[in-house]
Parts: sequence; structure tokens; C-alpha cells
Amino acid sequence: MKITNTAFLCGYFSANRPAEGLKDGGWMKHDYTEDERIKLQNYYFPEFAQCMSDEIELYSLPINQACSLDFNGEKVPFLIEDIRLWEAPFHIILYAVKLRFEEVEFNHVTWSLNSLRNFVFYKDMHRPFMDAALFPIMEIYNKTMDANKTFNNDISWLTESGNKFKIFQIIKTNEPIEKGDEQLLIYDAATLAAHTPHSTGINSPTYVQHVLDEHFISIFSGWSGIAILDTFTLLTTDTPDWVIGNWEKDYFEKIYIYQLFRKVFLYSVNLHYRRRTEDVLALEKKLSLFEQNHSYPAISYNFLPNIINSSIEKSLNTQRDYDQLNRMINKELDIRRNQAEEKTNHFLTFLTCLTLFSAIYDAASLFNDSFGYAEFFPDDHFGFRFVSTILLVVVLIVYLFLAKKK
Repeated sequence: MKITNTAFLCGYFSANRPAEGLKDGGWMKHDYTEDERIKLQNYYFPEFAQCMSDEIELYSLPINQACSLDFNGEKVPFLIEDIRLWEAPFHIILYAVKLRFEEVEFNHVTWSLNSLRNFVFYKDMHRPFMDAALFPIMEIYNKTMDANKTFNNDISWLTESGNKFKIFQIIKTNEPIEKGDEQLLIYDAATLAAHTPHSTGINSPTYVQHVLDEHFISIFSGWSGIAILDTFTLLTTDTPDWVIGNWEKDYFEKIYIYQLFRKVFLYSVNLHYRRRTEDVLALEKKLSLFEQNHSYPAISYNFLPNIINSSIEKSLNTQRDYDQLNRMINKELDIRRNQAEEKTNHFLTFLTCLTLFSAIYDAASLFNDSFGYAEFFPDDHFGFRFVSTILLVVVLIVYLFLAKKK
């Protein structure tokens, strides 16, 4: 089966400073006009629209270079269309390399994407792709990091977590899909596996069915989708190109990038927390600020974008990551508060003891001034010690009685 595949290889990293001089390097900034902002806010909730149009800035760099990979002695052609870069809050940079496979065998496409996303296994045949698509990202990385962290050939830092790029892909085929084979086809596309009709390949049928039950999306006839951790895939047979263009602008450039931004932010905070490179109070403040300004229970007035958003959020485990991180930070803050409260209580107990001894001394002295210890005891010193002891015992009995009642 031959398919046309529009794929985005996505990566990200946390920068130390904003990217400067992008326009000098040929990058074009995408500014929204007032009419575009109004249209965006008619479709998406204002907070989400503002986040994706103002707070997360989009740049693009045209490439338009033909490339290929060798697969069993056969050339698999594809086009590197452009590179897109997003500058997000908290110095997070996300980017995507747009590829297009035009009428290429399904299994050749999945093999090629699997080879391209696993950058730790790059070989000489990947050099043209690296030169055209990744070196511009390396230049941005070097400009935004400390001098001692720059690099020239090592691309492992281009994804801050994991060992591969994430993929958003839109697959279109004009060939009929065998009845009952659609779900297996999109599963193989999402896992970048070779497809054999009516077969789950090397995967257990139980596992395949579990993934399909949990992550398969089917709303309208003509297209379906599946969202898993490393890929988001849309498969269509008769959707017009202008609709696919809208999917790219909405589902990818807004929803997928937004959720990827959340994922990267939470990973970064978690890394700082576990490595103790930032104080937990600062992390708690940053997490609260992020949740207040960049977390939305829903993003659109329409149901479909919310379904897509929930599917991607579920596949990336962003809400689970937030809940777990928030729980760990709050637990440590509770421990700190309890320790601070315990120290305060010890100090107050010390002050209470000083006050108590002073009060007993004053009371014993007052008794001596009023009655005189010589009238009742052999001498004044013995009388003072005796009365003071009695007063102390009475105070301790009252304290223990009240503590027991609590």
C-alpha cells in the first residue's frame, strides 16, 4: 500500500536564555493579525488562544530539500519541507522538522521514520538529514545555552528526555483498506512497524487490543486517529487537503505543541527537584504559576478539539506527571513546615520554662515578703526552696491534667 505521509519530528530542550538573532539566520516569525486573533478566540477559549498566539512564539525556517534513506538497497525518498521552532515560557524551546513522503510504500515510510526518530543510532546515511534539518537547531541550542554546554556533532541534547524524537503524522491513502484492517493499520503506523493485513505482527493481540481500546480515536467516517506516548497519528482516505491543512494548524501547531510544552515543563521541574538544583519553595511557586496560567480544563468551544486534547494529554501522561510532582513537592513542604513548627514549639517551650521559673521565683519572694519564711521554716533559704518546689509540682500537675484532657 502506498501512502502520503506528512510527519513532524519533534524535540525540545530547556534553554538558559532567549534565542536571539533568529531573523538573521533566516527564521521567520509568525505574528498573528488582529483578524486572526479574533478567529482564534471564536474557536478556542481566550486563555488558550492567548497562550498559543502570544506567549508561545512560532518561528519557521524553509528547507525544501529532497533526501533519502537506504532500505535494503532501495532508496526511500522524502522531502524536508521546513523546521518550526516555538519559544515557550520558562525558557522552553520546542521544534519540529516537517517531512513529506509522497506516494511511498507504507512499510518503507514506517521504517524510515523509525530510523530518523532514533537519533542515537544514526549512521552515515543520516548525514544529509542532519546537515539540513538538525544543524540549524544545534545553532539555536548553542546560542541559548552556557558556553561550556555547546556542541557541534552530538545531537543527544536536542531532546532533553528520552532517546528519540516524538512524531506527529498525518497519513493519507487513496487505496482501499481491507475490511476490519483499519485499526491494525493505524496501530502499525503509530508504532512505526511493518504492516501485514489482519496480523498484529510481533505484538501480543491482547496488548494491541488494549492500546486500541485506550487510545484509538474515531469520531467521523473517513478518518481515525491514535495517540500513544511517542506518536500521534491521523489516518484518512478521503479527507480534502484543506481539511488536512487545518489539522496541521490546529491539532499539531496548537494542541500537540501545547501538551508537549506541558510535558517538557513538568519534566524540567521534576529534574530540578530530584537533583536538588533548585529550592523546593521556588519549584512550588513555579509549578503554581504554571498551573494558574497554562493549564486549562478545556480549550475549545467545540467538542472535537477537546477530544483531541484529552487524547494527547492522556498519551503523554501530563496530568499524571503534574499530580505526582505536585504531591511530592507538597509532601516535602509539609515536612519542612512540620520541622519549622517543631522548632518553634521547642523555642516557645524554652521561653515558657523561663517565664515559669521567673513566676515561681516572684511568687516565692512574694510569700516571703508577706509572711516571712523564718516564721514557718528553720531558715529563709530552706523555706524559699520548699515553697518553690511546691509551686513547681502544682504547675506540673495542672499541665499534665490539661494535656491528658486534650
